[in-house]
Amino acid sequence: MNLLRSRLLLFPALTYGILSIVCTQIPLLNYLGYEFSAFFAMLSSIVAGVTAIGVVKRGIVLSEPSSQKPVHPAFVSVKDSIVLNFVLLIIPLVVILTNAMFVKNCSLLEGLGFFFLLPVVSVIFSCAVGFFCAVHYRFPKSAFFAFVVATLVYAAALGYFTPSVYSYNFFYGYFPGLTYDEALGIGWTLVVFRLFTLLIAGVFVWMGMIVLNTTSPDDSVSDKGLKLLAALTKPPRIYVSLFILLMFGLIYFNKGELGLESHSDFIRGELREKAETPHFVIYYSRESYGNEEIKWVAAEHEFRLRQIVEVFNLPFDQKIASYVYPSNEVKQRLIGTGTTNIAKPWRREIHSTTQSLDATLKHELVHVLAAPFGLPVIGASLSTGLVEGLAMAIEWDWGNRTLHQYAAAMQRFGVAPDIRTLMLFTGFAAQSSSVSYVLAGSFCRYLIDRYGIRKMVQLYRSNDYELFYGRSLDELISEWQNFLARIPVAEEDRDAIDVLFRRPPIFQKVCARVLAARNIEAQKRFAARDFKVSAQLYEQSYQEGRGYDALSGYLSSSLYAKDFAILTAALDTVLLHDSKPPQYLPLFLNIGMAFWAEGNLARARQLFERVAIANLSESLTEAALVRNEATRESSSREKFLHYFLSATNDTVRLAILDSLIRESATNWLSVYLKGKTLSRLQRWDDALTTLRSLDPGLEEPRLEAIRLKTIGGALFRLKEFQDARVAFWMSLNSVASEVAQNDVNDWIERCEWM
Repeated sequence: MNLLRSRLLLFPALTYGILSIVCTQIPLLNYLGYEFSAFFAMLSSIVAGVTAIGVVKRGIVLSEPSSQKPVHPAFVSVKDSIVLNFVLLIIPLVVILTNAMFVKNCSLLEGLGFFFLLPVVSVIFSCAVGFFCAVHYRFPKSAFFAFVVATLVYAAALGYFTPSVYSYNFFYGYFPGLTYDEALGIGWTLVVFRLFTLLIAGVFVWMGMIVLNTTSPDDSVSDKGLKLLAALTKPPRIYVSLFILLMFGLIYFNKGELGLESHSDFIRGELREKAETPHFVIYYSRESYGNEEIKWVAAEHEFRLRQIVEVFNLPFDQKIASYVYPSNEVKQRLIGTGTTNIAKPWRREIHSTTQSLDATLKHELVHVLAAPFGLPVIGASLSTGLVEGLAMAIEWDWGNRTLHQYAAAMQRFGVAPDIRTLMLFTGFAAQSSSVSYVLAGSFCRYLIDRYGIRKMVQLYRSNDYELFYGRSLDELISEWQNFLARIPVAEEDRDAIDVLFRRPPIFQKVCARVLAARNIEAQKRFAARDFKVSAQLYEQSYQEGRGYDALSGYLSSSLYAKDFAILTAALDTVLLHDSKPPQYLPLFLNIGMAFWAEGNLARARQLFERVAIANLSESLTEAALVRNEATRESSSREKFLHYFLSATNDTVRLAILDSLIRESATNWLSVYLKGKTLSRLQRWDDALTTLRSLDPGLEEPRLEAIRLKTIGGALFRLKEFQDARVAFWMSLNSVASEVAQNDVNDWIERCEWM
């Protein structure tokens, strides 16, 4: 057996060694985590199955027909093959652990857990399947690969025919789906599934031993199968068979509850509620919407559909399934993605959450309505840049500037990568999602505006620019870049670019999976107002990965924990020492609050004004403006500070604002904040009365524009559509940027449609 082992080990050992070294140079694969373990789970499955067949076949040949040994040599060969493959797995494990001296591995214990649950269990399973194939089939390797292919086809079918994006597989273990979700840890579902995998491995070995003991090597495959079936249905084996069938049945019929698979019927049963319109079936949870609110949600679906149909200039008379989940956690459990909203064009369905629906509905619907222009079967283009670029171009709503303005600023300030690479999946995913989406959207919008939608939808399927535009991709990109060069870019736009487009993609983050999972736990602690613990978790993540999200969470937690010195020190020791300090501008709000709490009003105002000037988003600009104004209210300053630092719900915050209003009836800021709070609580009549009491308007034009749009939104929900249109139009008297005009036009179109 030593010679056999050396021959069996030599080639796979070299392969494992070379591939392990290659992995050390590839982001996400260069440390012991999910990706590394999943890669070697699939590779080791193939190697283990093939080597097991060779070892078992040799064991059968060397065995004597009259052997009275208590253990059949072929069974001993199974154990030998498992040991051989365990030895092989030591190679990538040693290489990647050695690489941990050069690449940070934030959770070695979790990495070892993934390695055990994925490649180690896969080796045992593949050796068991290889053993069964060796004793049962005339061409065992072909049979083994048929098993592998069958499971892969089944996994692909789940992704195609069901809403879920994830899959569990006996050979590779687990695939989370192609999403932007970063958090990925070891859950109980994976543990249960791999225990189930070991159980099935034992069944294969058991059936293989029955074949060896009840058949002759000269029997045909069909004869062996019949004899195996006969043996399984006779006492005492029938009791074991029934137990195994019972276990399989329990797992299969409860696969949804166990999280192993998620089919449409199961998801609909979990959400429970359904609303139907002429073009939609909306599945939702009662905790998301009441009977009245779902009518507005349904109307918004139809409105967005009509907008897109008008752009494509095609009739649409089908039904779209829209799944609206109550939270990211529920969506993650049911379809495998939490923070990423998805569409499956070939199934005519979209998946979002209550919190993200307004922002993503139109985008996801574009994917579905573009299906007739895409390739057969998948209903989409093979170019990720075209798929997402078309949706962004038609949605035309991202941030506080237009896509063209962002793209022009990225081009001027040297942030834009080569867009040629973005039109491929690997290039698109290699960049930060904000960079890829915005640039692809700007490019596609330019092609639509310049050459019309017809050419774009023709390009969508073929990806042949020369055929439909008479120009190469390079020539079209050059045209687009010349167009962008003519768009005015202000120096203050540099701040927005640094904030939005300098975040690294997941491939460039340190310990992305581990730290994202820890940050989610920190978010839960923060939501539970356990600020000390959330600050500790965020601080640990930041110390290990230096990530923006961790730093942001750490500062927010410290602010509400009243540890103001942490925030004020961070400004000088971390933020301003960075090569690109403006990328931290959103954090200036909380740091400004800390300076305010410490009595340094001048520094606080300086930070608030910097955020307001950058105009990163309407919400950030509004937050900076109202805080800056509150610091100037000498009589109410302390109560405003208490208001902004109160980690309470809107109902309690209303009480604080009412107290402020009683103390100073002329304090417009308290009234403004109360009106916005009432609007969030959907108390439309009260919000309208409160905000209208500030007529003839506010001196600060940006806040006045927001006030008028909030009034317009309240009037819209009160079904006073004509008055709502007037309010939206009036907001342009205060802020008339291109983005503001687009937003107002969208609302006016919605009012007219209603």
